[in-house]
Amino acid sequence: MGWVMAHLRTIGAVALLGLGLAGLAGCGPKEEAKTEDQVPSIPVLVSPVTAAPGASDVGVYGVVRSDKEALLSFKIGGLLKTLNVDVGDRIKKGDVLARLDQREIDAQAARAEAAAAKAKRDLARIEPLLKNGFISQQKIDDARSARDIAVADLRQIAFNRSLATITAPSDGVVLSRHVDKNEIVAAGAPILTVSQGGQGFIFKAGLSDRSVAKLKIGDSAEVTLDAFRTRPVKGHVRRLAALSDAQTGTFGIEIALDETPEGVESGFIGKARITPSNVPDNTVLAIPASAILEGHGATATVYVVDKATMSAKLIRVTLDGLQDDKVLVTKGLALGQDVVSAGAPYLRDGATVKIVTDLDAPEATPEPRS
Repeated sequence: MGWVMAHLRTIGAVALLGLGLAGLAGCGPKEEAKTEDQVPSIPVLVSPVTAAPGASDVGVYGVVRSDKEALLSFKIGGLLKTLNVDVGDRIKKGDVLARLDQREIDAQAARAEAAAAKAKRDLARIEPLLKNGFISQQKIDDARSARDIAVADLRQIAFNRSLATITAPSDGVVLSRHVDKNEIVAAGAPILTVSQGGQGFIFKAGLSDRSVAKLKIGDSAEVTLDAFRTRPVKGHVRRLAALSDAQTGTFGIEIALDETPEGVESGFIGKARITPSNVPDNTVLAIPASAILEGHGATATVYVVDKATMSAKLIRVTLDGLQDDKVLVTKGLALGQDVVSAGAPYLRDGATVKIVTDLDAPEATPEPRS
């Protein structure tokens, strides 16, 4: 029993020693309580708001056409007997391009000649009777009217016969053929489209009402043809349609080309960029597309970094389309501001930020905001 009591006294002494050490530790200097929360800065990438030169330019796809074109047709209908040219053929002024079968109109001409001759004979036979009082003046007047009508019919048929043959109005090229030989064609139906003289070309396209409202006659343009991508062509706006096309709703525009590369033909396609002379080019700014958050119609939200407080401010901007990989902004931003181009999903309005150059770094991997 004695050794048990001795063992208990030893354990008690150790416990008292532990309590004493704990008391001494509690008497040391206390850790200072935090007086305010320290919010970590959120790493972001930023991009400056820049000017967008040429943002007001109007771009449009179109086709090259000869400066002057003629749509050739017959005044009368009939059987297309002769067709001497095809698309791409070069023609000279006066060349016979197409001709109708003449047999029907020859018959009409013969009939008109006979009618005119008869009317003349009838008038010559009864005119002497008027002097002797055997016929009234009214009969003479009717005979003269019949003669005049017959002669007029003869002239009309002769005129139509002259237009039963299509000749080249000038030197040029056959741009398109609308019919084939031995077809029955109606009066006025298109037969051939040809260029008329010179080597000049124009660029034709269709614009929306929003684009055409920016332009006026004389505005400078640059046309890049698909076949000559490295040789852009200078030009200027020559015509703006005052009425939209009933089918497409677009307004026609013609750009006169100052010169064209050798080998250009009517029908080549390309793109024109037109610079409006009456629209200021300093009102449109550009930001990266990655800076755009929520968008609705022509507006969207972005974060702008206030470098004085290193905080992010959420603002709404007005958009005006795209330019390469940039988004054009017309309202809400100022030149020289910085917008958050990466890291915006982790932000809230007023959040403290830290500008970094690499969000993939280990120290720049925040948890997304809920």
